[in-house]
Amino acid sequence: MFRPNSSKLANAKKEGAGFAQAEAARLIEAHVSYSHAIAAEVIRKLPPELEKKDIQGWADVGLVEAASAFDPSRGVQFKTFAYYRIKGAIYDGLRKMGWYSKGHYQQLRFEMHANDYMQDVSTEPSPPSASSTQPHELREITGNLTSCYMLSLEAMALEPEDHSHRSAEEVALRNQQSRNLRASLAQLPETNRKVLEFCYFEGLTLAEAGERMGLSKSWVCRLHAKSLEMLRQRFLRMTAPGRGGNLATFPSPIR
Repeated sequence: MFRPNSSKLANAKKEGAGFAQAEAARLIEAHVSYSHAIAAEVIRKLPPELEKKDIQGWADVGLVEAASAFDPSRGVQFKTFAYYRIKGAIYDGLRKMGWYSKGHYQQLRFEMHANDYMQDVSTEPSPPSASSTQPHELREITGNLTSCYMLSLEAMALEPEDHSHRSAEEVALRNQQSRNLRASLAQLPETNRKVLEFCYFEGLTLAEAGERMGLSKSWVCRLHAKSLEMLRQRFLRMTAPGRGGNLATFPSPIR
């Protein structure tokens, strides 16, 4: 029986690790300006008193993590792969600092969850017939982001809301939408419902939700994406013509 030489295997592993480290270093060096551009995109939405260097530092952390985890064999471009990890690192930093007001947190909450969803989508390798499936996939992604938006808005509704600038009809439609969304959420299997409740109504990150449920972060990311899709399908059925809903009604933008 052939037995591989252990010293050769060890050397091969070292060479492989060395190559991976060198490639990661190359990616980091080539994309520092890209990382800082993403940081600048977030900074424009934040109060001027926040230290820009902190945001850039968190962005660099995300870039290093992306470069270390990047696998080109999956068919995803590095910039796409890194974008959501860089933004995720910035959001994690903001969340841990706890600097933001309630109003700013409301604005960022949707962006954080949407980033989590898009991060999972960005890791999926493109199918061979990507050109023929792209429109369908785009509609699905847009629809799932709508679910994310509506859940984020529903979580905000738990806080006092000023209805003085809305008409009675707008308030009634918003209340109906809220009831439909809650009913759709209640129809989900327990695991899918819990991950959405933990993330949107209890303010947990995906990693924290995973710890609560005894699941890995990567598994919870996929579960989160699947649960948004399931919620969207149930909401569409509930608001279809004849069910008392109104598909033309969409919640006001988060300000």
